[in-house]
Formats: sequence, C-alpha cells, structure tokens
Amino acid sequence: MTVPARSPLLLIPGPTPVPQPVLEALARPTESHSSEPTGRALRRLQEGIAHALGARPAVEPVGDLVLVLAGSGTLGLEAGIVNLVGPGEKLLVVNHGFFGARFAAAGRAIGAEVVEVSCPWGEQVAPDEVERALRESGARVMTVTHVDTATGVVSPFLEYARIAREMGVLMVLDAVAGAGGMPVGMAAAGIDVVITASQKALGMPPGLALLAISQRAMERRRQRGRCGSYFLDWLNWEAPMRDSQANYFATLPTNMVAAGAAAMELAEGEGWEPRFARHRRMAHAVRRGLRALGLPPMGADEVLSSTVTAARVPEAIDPAALRRAAAGEDVAIAGGIGAWSKTTIRLGHMGATGLPELLHGMAALEGALISLGAPVERGAGVGELMCGWEEGDKGQ
Repeated sequence: MTVPARSPLLLIPGPTPVPQPVLEALARPTESHSSEPTGRALRRLQEGIAHALGARPAVEPVGDLVLVLAGSGTLGLEAGIVNLVGPGEKLLVVNHGFFGARFAAAGRAIGAEVVEVSCPWGEQVAPDEVERALRESGARVMTVTHVDTATGVVSPFLEYARIAREMGVLMVLDAVAGAGGMPVGMAAAGIDVVITASQKALGMPPGLALLAISQRAMERRRQRGRCGSYFLDWLNWEAPMRDSQANYFATLPTNMVAAGAAAMELAEGEGWEPRFARHRRMAHAVRRGLRALGLPPMGADEVLSSTVTAARVPEAIDPAALRRAAAGEDVAIAGGIGAWSKTTIRLGHMGATGLPELLHGMAALEGALISLGAPVERGAGVGELMCGWEEGDKGQ
C-alpha cells in the first residue's frame, strides 16, 4: 500500500492518500468513453465495488447493478432515493448524525414526505424505534447511514435491514464513510441500495459516486414509471453500465474509471477481509493514542467505526488552532462539523493509510498540543498508538 510522499499527509475522513499506481492510472492519456480499454476498466471497477459491498455479481438476470456516476457522495444520496420516492410519498430517514440529516434534506428537496427517527449524536437509533416508526408512518422506503462521518458512529444497519425485509420495506444505505474499510454484506443482509464514493476507504481520488442496486429496487423503479431526475434515472444508466461500448447515455469520467480500476486491483491484492482487519487495527491504535493525549473519542468503543474518529478537544485548546499547528507539521486533520464543530477534531484512518502515516500524524498531533501549552508528554500518543497496533485486530 505505497502512498506517495507528498505534503500534507491527509488524515482527514476523505479525501484520503491515493496510492501511486492509482495516480499513475489517473494520469494516462484520456480514452474514449466507448473504447475497449474504458469498457474493461469500468467492468473491473464494478467488480471490485461489488466485492467490497458484498453485492451479487452483475450477471443477468439476478445480479445487482453497480452504477458509476461522476459526482460526490451527496449526488449518490440523491440518486439513491429519487428513483424510489416521489413527491408526497413517505420516506423514513434513520438519522444518527450530520449525514442522516442530509438524507432528510435530500428527501425534502425531491418533494417526499420525510419522517425522521433520530438520536443524540454519538449514539445509535435503537432498532425497535425504527420498527415502530415504520409501522406508524407506513413508509415503504427507508434510508440509513452506515458510518456518520461527523461522529464516527456506525449504525446497527444489519438489524435495520432485517426489520426492513420482514416488513417489505426497501432500505437504502449510505456507506460513503465505511465501504472499502468495513464489511457491508449487501446481498446477505438483503439491502436494496448501497451508496458510496471514491475518496474515502476505497483509496481513489474524489470524483465518483458509486451505487449498488438490487433487482428488487430496480423493479420498484420500473413500476414507478416516472423519475424526478433525468441524469440520475437508473433506467437511463442501466444499459451503459451493463455494456458501455454498445450503449451510451452520458460521457463517463474515463480517467477516474481507470484510476478506480487500479484501486480495485490494489484492494483485491490485499484482500477484502485483511483490508477490513487492517482498518479495525488502525482504529484501535489511533484511539489508544488519542486517549493518551487527552483527546477522548466521542462515543463508546462498541458504537465507533473502523474508518473515522471524532475526538473531544480540551476546553483550553481551540480546535482550529490545533489543526493549524498540525498543518505546520504537514499533517491535515479535520475539524468537527455540525453540532460538534467547536469541540472536536476528526481523524480519518482509512484507505491506503497504514502504520507509518498514523505514526507521522500522531507525532504531529503531539507536537501541536505541546506548542499550544497542553500538558502532554512527548511520545505518549505515539507509544500508545504502537501498543494498540501491536495488540492487533480490535473493535468494529
């Protein structure tokens, strides 16, 4: 997992460091969107995404469709619901943080009647509350956030999926912050739509919204007739995604498709299960280091993800000043967002990141805290990070 030596080191929850072979693929001469090389790269990218998400192989007539769009994860959220819900129809949003609220905003933007079931930040929505909300609302489509990037909390999405199956409800999962670094198990869980994006644990540059769509969800789309978007209509994309050489709808971002194919080669060379275990190991090590620096994670270990950590900053330290000081050590650390914007920082530990990058980042964070007058012992965070790393695969 070779990351190019460039400044600053991105320890934010996306974009993440991009391996050199992926950057080299991105820099190749641009191919036609209908060329054989682009067709091969698209198929390779789709296969890798299907494996990462645990989707059914894209073989007619039972395979899940992997849709590759030029855009961000937010575009993916809208594409995930505009095909299933229309104006005046109910959409249940399970909201445990900033991006659950974004799903609700996207639903309202397309005219849906949004019903939210939520919880305080740093916690999970209980499955029985989701079941109760589905029964009371009568919603036939629900959205769930896998990992909320603002809080680092992972939802009990497999329990939600079980409830959705039992009630005949379609479930749409935002896995932007988890896919590629944590298992999803789409087919085994019976999840209908999974949304992710290129720039986080999948180890690609920003630029692609990626969706895996089940046959059940496609059938719902066909039954609806009209879609509230032309560009995001799955039916317009279905044929080009099955065969981009024979079918055309809109021009694919060919260089990003090539880079995505290269990223999937690297990920599958590592192996998905070892990759998930590496992410668990990184999360455990980072959180040990943060606690040693007086930066406790904002949530109980059992609800925290393998890919991102939000940590509380001491009252005497300005989070923005801490980030500026770390930037002086060529390390980018994210600020808190939403309700936690004034009290937290966020670290991404995902994608191609490994022990060398984590050590660099923890040392920079130590130095930044010391420079701001925090009572931190030099080496405390780095030492605890190493102890956590040596303990191995822990947590989510």
